[in-house]
Amino acid sequence: MLLFRLAFLLLILLPSISFSQKSSNYISYSMDNQTYKKGLLTKAHAEFFYDNERGILVSAYSIPNEFVKVSNRKGELKLYVPKSNTVTYTQDNTLSTENELIYYFANNRQQDLGLEKEGFTMVDSRLDGQYLIFVWEAPETMKTVKKVEVVYENENPIYAAYFDNNETIIKKIYYYDYFSTTYFQMPTKLTEISYTPERDSIVQRTIFSNIKLSNSPNSPYFNFKIPDNAKVNPSKL
Repeated sequence: MLLFRLAFLLLILLPSISFSQKSSNYISYSMDNQTYKKGLLTKAHAEFFYDNERGILVSAYSIPNEFVKVSNRKGELKLYVPKSNTVTYTQDNTLSTENELIYYFANNRQQDLGLEKEGFTMVDSRLDGQYLIFVWEAPETMKTVKKVEVVYENENPIYAAYFDNNETIIKKIYYYDYFSTTYFQMPTKLTEISYTPERDSIVQRTIFSNIKLSNSPNSPYFNFKIPDNAKVNPSKL
């Protein structure tokens, strides 16, 4: 048990040491996503612009439709559609940029991938060769998930499995092909497999590319403003 505690402590402390040296605040990258569901393939492409200090993420989508999404750490979200010059506002804590993948890795907080924030409790840890495995128990209020197991290689997560109350895996996430900078590491490829009650599966493959770090805004999107004459859409997202 002492070995597990030391491993967990190192997993938390080592990333925080590198984070203290962080100076590149502006992060931009491309995202390509493919989703396979019931035999159908859908695609999405977007350019992301993350201001780490202010906690603002601007997502400029071009596929399947053109729109710009602006979100912040308070969960305030604006969705602007250039074609119709309309904007939709909404606010929900689950929409906070601190729940985004880029937040966890850019701030070296990948030690729990937000599970603790969601109310999960770490109940076990074990070593399997070179891999460190943490088991997180879901809060009682969560009915569909009983626990999550996260596998780490060095300090980076490479696999997560979500279990239901029958100890059946209902979702798997693979993190791989890590991109390294002086300040942080992040996966450039994710594969997520969700199993449905109909014994089918939904498969999502996401690729992040063109990752750039800068000490100053290198794109107008970092300071994107919705036009003053945009029409407000009364419907919620």
